[in-house]
Amino acid sequence: MLVACIDMEGVLIPEMWPYIAQRTGISALALTTREVPDYQSLVERRIELLSYHKKKLSDIQNIVAELEPYEGARLFLSKMSQKCQVVLVSDAFYELVKPLWEKLGSPNIECHHFTVDENQNILAARYSRKGKHEVVERFKKRGFNTLAVGDAFNDIGMLNAADKGFLFRPSVETLNAAQNLPIAVQYDEILLASEPRSFD
Repeated sequence: MLVACIDMEGVLIPEMWPYIAQRTGISALALTTREVPDYQSLVERRIELLSYHKKKLSDIQNIVAELEPYEGARLFLSKMSQKCQVVLVSDAFYELVKPLWEKLGSPNIECHHFTVDENQNILAARYSRKGKHEVVERFKKRGFNTLAVGDAFNDIGMLNAADKGFLFRPSVETLNAAQNLPIAVQYDEILLASEPRSFD
């Protein structure tokens, strides 16, 4: 059986933090893992900025809820789920991504969580794993074939760990860091690659 491990931001939904930066006017929030490979440092900086500017979790949730998945993303996931088991593997935080996850049909998801206080201030990040590759490796140990799709630095380990890994519309920086990986620019390319015969 095949498991498809699919990144969310940049593949199925817009990058949330550039939009949050735009709506809050805090330009430093716009950086993503496309530009900054050290994700934990990036997250710590975001939490510091939100605290400094007195932005609560609820403020950010309301902004994220304004976004919509990419055109065709929900249909793509629906078609993929007819072929294989689909798991969204995200370094986003559940408390933020939940509205968009629901718009995608609420598929299985592996992501992180925020710790917040009674006033909805974000205090810290709680990580569910060290890297996305751990999810792929877990399924491979159970005997599954694996396909992975991502677009950023923090996806490269997952893509390399999978039986088939695809960079989806990557930035130049990510592409230069993973020139061994094939590129996909349309969801149909991923659907085609998920055919059982391609894993024989």
